[in-house]
Amino acid sequence: MDPDYESLLWDESRDIAQFLDEIDDSDFGVASLCEGWRVSDVVGHMILGHTTPMPSMMLAIAKYGFNVPKGSKEMSHEYGSTHSPDQIRTAWTGVADDHTLNGISRVIPKKEGFTDHLIHNQDMRRPLGRPREIAPERLSAALDALPTIGGFLKSKQRMKGLKWVATDIDWSWGEGSEVQGAAEPLILAAAGRPAVLDELSGDGVATLKIRMPGG
Repeated sequence: MDPDYESLLWDESRDIAQFLDEIDDSDFGVASLCEGWRVSDVVGHMILGHTTPMPSMMLAIAKYGFNVPKGSKEMSHEYGSTHSPDQIRTAWTGVADDHTLNGISRVIPKKEGFTDHLIHNQDMRRPLGRPREIAPERLSAALDALPTIGGFLKSKQRMKGLKWVATDIDWSWGEGSEVQGAAEPLILAAAGRPAVLDELSGDGVATLKIRMPGG
């Protein structure tokens, strides 16, 4: 039976809301694992994705020549810079509590939305030294989704031709040179976060390193 990705999406969203309530205001300015993105920018990115009507989003992206990655980064940074930590907390809690799906979040498959949020949760937590215990079923659901996700995440391309083996849960995928490690760094590696490469082992890590952004 496939995971209930919609339930997982909102479970993860509530976890993010709780995390934001726990951190200090100053933590919102700390650099995340996303290069060039602060914690406030990462949350702003998710808020915009859940609350901006599609016509408004398209008009905003048009200002950047429909360069979606550039537009997304600039818009997220602007949101993070023009909203206080309390405003950001309130906005995200509203998304999580009300199950807000507006604009692009309405058309993104739930498995991608959940996996995106789990990754961004860790993007913020790791630099702040705030680890958490993630339920095995949530880890395996994200790992199951990643080989199917292309687009801007590019995990499908990054994982192709390699055998991925989790050492802390019962999960593996693919064929080829092995990439081994705990499930959480495997997820982040598939998402293109080079900061976790030292936590992985296997002959496939060299190939994975080349497939990282800037590799």
